[in-house]
Amino acid sequence: MLTVVLKYIPQGWVNYKRKSTLGWSIYPMLFDFAGGWLSLAQLLIDSALENDWSGVTGNPVKFGLGNITIVFDVIFMLQHYVLYRQPREKQGGGVEDEDREPLLIGS
Repeated sequence: MLTVVLKYIPQGWVNYKRKSTLGWSIYPMLFDFAGGWLSLAQLLIDSALENDWSGVTGNPVKFGLGNITIVFDVIFMLQHYVLYRQPREKQGGGVEDEDREPLLIGS
């Protein structure tokens, strides 16, 4: 679980400091979010079918990973769709796209 937390914190921090998610794809987080819910659903369905709810608490790593994933993905979705919908450059008269130099010059 520590690996998952350490994977998400830097990206959330970078998004926060830049006040933008420009150049970062939200799609892996959306799939990750669905996977977290499906993982939790599997725990619940298995426990319900066996009439033994200790299956949910009996696998704390899977339960914890599903919850941590969902929490961080909600944070990323809020950053991408609510807090930083438009890049900072577009909001406050920053550098326009035409004024930027390309990294590579095509032939």
